[in-house]
Amino acid sequence: MLRVTLTHLILIYMAVLLGILCVVWVIGEIIRFRQDKRKRRSMVVCDICGHSFEDPSTRELLSCPKCGRLNERGSVREI
Repeated sequence: MLRVTLTHLILIYMAVLLGILCVVWVIGEIIRFRQDKRKRRSMVVCDICGHSFEDPSTRELLSCPKCGRLNERGSVREI
């Protein structure tokens, strides 16, 4: 029979709890990264006035709601 002291039980409990927290954190970061990537795909920044707006459509030429200039959809860089 294995003899386990209270100290070892507490240590095992803390290690398992820390492992569960790390897994939950990693899953949360993956979900957040996917949502940010999806949101950046629909973001457009006007070349003239610098206004950024979201357009979920798939059109390539978009009109800026602030100045009216036509903009091509491109990648928005994260700062």
